[in-house]
Order: sequence, then structure tokens, then C-alpha cells
Amino acid sequence: MVIEILKPETIQEALKARALPGTAFLGGGTWLNATRSTQPVTLISLEKLGLQSIEARGNQCVVGAAATFQQIVDCPAVPAGLRAAAGLTASRTLRNMMTIGGEIALHPPDSALVPLLLAMEAEISLAGKKKPVPIRDFLSGEGDGLILSVVITKPLRPAAVRAVSRTSHGPRSLVVAACAETLHPEVSGLRVVVADCRGSPVRLSRLERSLEGRQLPSRPELESALGNEFSPVADVHASSRYKAYMTRVLVADALETSQRGKATA
Repeated sequence: MVIEILKPETIQEALKARALPGTAFLGGGTWLNATRSTQPVTLISLEKLGLQSIEARGNQCVVGAAATFQQIVDCPAVPAGLRAAAGLTASRTLRNMMTIGGEIALHPPDSALVPLLLAMEAEISLAGKKKPVPIRDFLSGEGDGLILSVVITKPLRPAAVRAVSRTSHGPRSLVVAACAETLHPEVSGLRVVVADCRGSPVRLSRLERSLEGRQLPSRPELESALGNEFSPVADVHASSRYKAYMTRVLVADALETSQRGKATA
């Protein structure tokens, strides 16, 4: 139950307010507004903190934590793979509400952005921290606090994201993200991240090592190379067997798409 909404005008004011019990940061409000809670809570709006910007800074793309999915989709400065991941949220109304900072902080189990950001080795700028924190450390609990921005370092490598859901607006049962430094003539710096309904993205390190320094194999060979490295769990939408099959298909598809330099989802 929301009892008050504060609108601080500085980061310091926001952090001071958050230190009080019964408070939470409010970005787009997609999750907080959907929560049915009888506990009193004071929300701290981020709308006046100037965290909505998206800009290129030298060899980096910096996406403000309050930037919405729709801003990401519309901004040519954002890597194509990330724009495609944001576009997987089919509703424009939701894209205009959901923020990248909120997506990372809450890390919903079917997020399409988080696996891709892990594959791209994005970093998270936090209030009070001098240096950005790798997103994998933030998600594992080693980073904490108010997210200010997401930092993606160039060169903005070819990246692709794929997802399985029963409808365009339904929860995703499977998400596959792939990113590489180069895929032609040889594979270099490959990173493949897969997530299912558990909400715990898995990096396919064995597959990455097996392809490093090699020419990207044919699609059947790619599907075979994945083997049993990832064992998805079933949910009400898809069986584990179907997810395992689709993992092989989508990994091969994502790598082929990355090689062509496209990032359609």
C-alpha cells in the first residue's frame, strides 16, 4: 500500500530517503504498481534525477537507468542487439513505462535484456561507487545501491537475442543471447547466455571454448556442439525436452544472425 511518493531532485536526497525503512525506488512503476501489498511503503521517484539520457561517450554507450525500453528501441546510438531485446516487449505502452534500471534491479525470470547484457559484459554505474560494477557481480549480490546507468563498451560487437513464448505478450520460457568480438573468418571472444523460467542465466562456457579460434561451423554442427551443457526446466508453457531442443535451434540462429551483423529478435 503506497502511502507517499517522494520526488527528490538530487542523488543524495534520493539515497537519504532510501535509507529510511519502508521505502523503495520508483522508476516506471511497472512492477511496483502491479504488487498487491498491505504493507505501507513510501516510493522514491527517480523522475527528477536526470537518469533518462542515452549517449555515446568515446568508446562507450551509456544508457541512463531511467531510460525506457521505448527510448532504447528508438535510439540509434544503442547497440542493435539491445534495441532488439527491448523490442521483445510487444506492448508499446509497457515499453514506455519499463526502464532498464528497473529491469536489472528486479531481474524478472523471463527478462530478455539481462541475458544479453551479460553476454555483452555490460557494467553498472552505482551511486557512491567510483567505478562501474560488472553486471554479473551486481546480479550475484556483490553490487548494491541505486543504479545510475548501464555502460556498454565499444566496439559494439555483433549481438543477437532470441526468445520463446506462446504469445507475443506472454511470459518467455526461454531466452538466448549471443555476442562475439568476431565471427568471421574465425570465432573470437564468443559469449552465449541462456535463461529459462528459473531466472538464472547460464553462460555456455564449454560451447564458447569449443568454437574459439575456429571457423563458425554449419548449423547442424552448431546444434550438435551444444550437447547437454544446458538443462532447462519445464514450466506450464513448455517441457524441458522442448526447451532443450529450442535452445540448440536458437543458439545456432543467434550466431548466424550475429555473423550477418543483424540483431532482429
